[in-house]
Amino acid sequence: MPDGSSTADTQPFPMDWDALEELIHCDPGGRGLASFRKHGDPLDRGQLRGAAIELAQNARRVAIVTGFCAVLADRVTAETDGPPGALFLAGVLDSLGVDVTLVTDRYAMPLVECGQQLLGLASDVLVEFPMDEGKVESWIEQFFEQGRRRPLSHLIAIERPGPSHTAESLASQSGADRAPLERLLADVPESDRDVCHNMRGVSIDVYTAKTHRLFEAARKRNPQVTTIGIGDGGNEIGMGSFLWEDVAQAIGAGALGGRIASRLATDFAIIAGVSNWGAYALALAMTALRGQIIESRWLMPEGQRKLIETLVHQAGAVDGRTLQAAPTVDGLSLEDYLMPLTAMREIVNPRI
Repeated sequence: MPDGSSTADTQPFPMDWDALEELIHCDPGGRGLASFRKHGDPLDRGQLRGAAIELAQNARRVAIVTGFCAVLADRVTAETDGPPGALFLAGVLDSLGVDVTLVTDRYAMPLVECGQQLLGLASDVLVEFPMDEGKVESWIEQFFEQGRRRPLSHLIAIERPGPSHTAESLASQSGADRAPLERLLADVPESDRDVCHNMRGVSIDVYTAKTHRLFEAARKRNPQVTTIGIGDGGNEIGMGSFLWEDVAQAIGAGALGGRIASRLATDFAIIAGVSNWGAYALALAMTALRGQIIESRWLMPEGQRKLIETLVHQAGAVDGRTLQAAPTVDGLSLEDYLMPLTAMREIVNPRI
């Protein structure tokens, strides 16, 4: 990163994982998933810790998939939640000497490219996933073929839409329990199954490249690749790691929760009140586990403020909740949005 970022060796120390989880589970937007408790615990209890340890120990070549489309009356763009977290994590990994690739589609590419330039990441870290479904299989084949010399170790989705459940996916999840399957068949029309939805329950398939196929392909061709999903609303890649009926109950709003819940599971799945917060926590915890400090303005709250303002004013990003071209994230002012970043930096290492 170009602003004099550096790493300094430090000694790892015990981290308060419960405090870090509690912080990212704040649910100011009332989405329901982050604040949901089952038997007193969040659905993703321990997942942040597991993912951070795995990444700290084994990250060599990491692909990060991000971008959630926002359909406006006059254009299609992407949300302010997702790309900042992906860029934050990419910047950390790059500073640690890990090979990083950022994957997105046409509608989020202006945001990711703008952020890449701002952070000073190399231009070849950006890869555009095709919108044309006919090109997807060959693109995935080439993606993994190119990785033979540099085998992919991790595939991470941050606030990236995942297709909804089908009768088949739910049957494999619920096993002998017929109740959830019967509820899906009753509440979710067939036309809403295996479809990417926004938080309002509207299909966004036409504006969403099928990046979830990367995760399915990794599981089949490269099972040694560790997958991580970060989401906040249940409709993202990775949220299929949790039982459909739990996600549906957490989201609530009648049949909406069951309709939009993603079927895509990952090895680790992190729930946050805002997906970017999950990415921040993962990146900071990983560096602390490695016993390192990364000095970069872009990892500080003010750096993230500048990044989000630039994505809005120069790359056309909008708030996914309000759909306004304003420097806010999921309806939160930057002051409120950035407070957890300050707090989590103090949790993982008071010296940073």
